Amino acid sequence: MTAHLKEPFMPLDAAVSRRSLLAFSAAGLLAACSKAATAKLVIGDQRGGIQALLQVSGQLQDVPFAIEWAQFPNAAPLLEAMGAGAIDTGVGGDAPFIFSLQSDAGVKAIAAFRLTGDAVTVMVPGRSPIRSFADLLGKKVATPRGSIGHYLLLAGLKRLGKRFDAINIRFLNPSDGRAALASGAVDAWAIWDPYAVIAELSDGMRIVPVERSWTPGLGFVFASDRALRDKRPQLEDFARRFATARRWGEAHREAYAQMLTGQTGLPIAATRRFLHRTVNVPVPIDAALIAEEQQIADLFHEAGLLARPVQVAPHFAPL
Repeated sequence: MTAHLKEPFMPLDAAVSRRSLLAFSAAGLLAACSKAATAKLVIGDQRGGIQALLQVSGQLQDVPFAIEWAQFPNAAPLLEAMGAGAIDTGVGGDAPFIFSLQSDAGVKAIAAFRLTGDAVTVMVPGRSPIRSFADLLGKKVATPRGSIGHYLLLAGLKRLGKRFDAINIRFLNPSDGRAALASGAVDAWAIWDPYAVIAELSDGMRIVPVERSWTPGLGFVFASDRALRDKRPQLEDFARRFATARRWGEAHREAYAQMLTGQTGLPIAATRRFLHRTVNVPVPIDAALIAEEQQIADLFHEAGLLARPVQVAPHFAPL
């Protein structure tokens, strides 16, 4: 005969207490999840670009969490702040991202976009005899260390088969680089918009034509490992809004230019010019894109800028 197992007897008050405990635990878990999903997101920006684009495209409406903005002159200090835990996310170019990987600061690329056009370039005074990239050989050229401008110079030297010291690269932040070029302390300046267009319109600087295929033109939305762990819903929401805003900006350039001028104080002529000479749209993070980034890492290492070889694939975490 088969024995029938019976549920152990539990007194009524104990059962009620157990149900109460389970209910309390569930409520606490839901409250914790709700709090995590609405926690403030701290976003690093450069000259108001992201905030302006999100605002004019309507993507700052009905955001279910608070946003705090932190401004940076370029991507390198933005990534440093993210690695230090001061900000959660931000947007920047591919070269400073690769350059930052040698410190393994816990920053991942979670979404990508590709920019085509003349956004990254070399500027010279209007009367300079420099007319081509080859004319930069032996000259003093300012650019931020580890920036997309820095990579442009190295890539150009590589294509010409020249040594990496064939250009005397002076590492200066964007504002110091502009001042050095205006004063004659350097012969040229490898920089990007909106800094380049300001130099054109305000300082009478001229763009030196360079081959656009030298740089992949990739930029990323970045996030810290801590934010990916603790604020993933906010990051997913922000990445979706930013992609939507990018597409909107390409279709509504005049409205975007007006808002960017209001946010940054740049002259409307400057914002119109740099927005109309580039195209910037979201692209998927796939094997081909990661291979492009590996080439940048390999070039930085070859040029002696990375203390060790860097494998970039583990530093991508597409949402």
